[in-house]
Amino acid sequence: MGEARALAGKAAKWLERGVTESDLRHALLAERPKEGVHSAFGFLGHRLTHKCPVPPAPAAPPEPPPPPVRALIVCAGTDAEEHLFRPLGDETECAECRRATAYASWMVDTDTYDFPPDMTWRQRFVAVAKADALRGRTA
Repeated sequence: MGEARALAGKAAKWLERGVTESDLRHALLAERPKEGVHSAFGFLGHRLTHKCPVPPAPAAPPEPPPPPVRALIVCAGTDAEEHLFRPLGDETECAECRRATAYASWMVDTDTYDFPPDMTWRQRFVAVAKADALRGRTA
C-alpha cells in the first residue's frame, strides 16, 4: 500500500506539469524491456522519476504597452511659417527651432551670419529672426 502511495505522488507531479492521463499511461507502459519486468514497483518508479517532463518555464512577463503617441502641436519657435511637430516631453519648439534658437544667441555674440553647412533653411530663417529680435531689430 505504501508503494502505491509513493507511485501516486510521483504520478501526480506529471499531471501537475500538464501531462494528460493518456500520455502518462503511454509513458509508463510503452517500450517495456524485452527481458521483462522483475519488479512492477521498481519499473514504474524508475519511469516516473527519470521520464518526468521538465516543468514548463515560467511565463515571460508581458511586453509593456507602447508609449502613447503624443498629439502634434504647433511649434512656438517661429512666427514665420507655422509648422507642427510631435513633442517627446514638454518642449514647445521642434528640434530645428531649438537648434536655431541656440545658434541665434551665438550669432548675436559674434555679430555674424555664418551658418554651418548642415543647417536647414528653416533653422537659418529662425536663427536670423531670433538674432535680430535679440539685437532689437525688426525681423
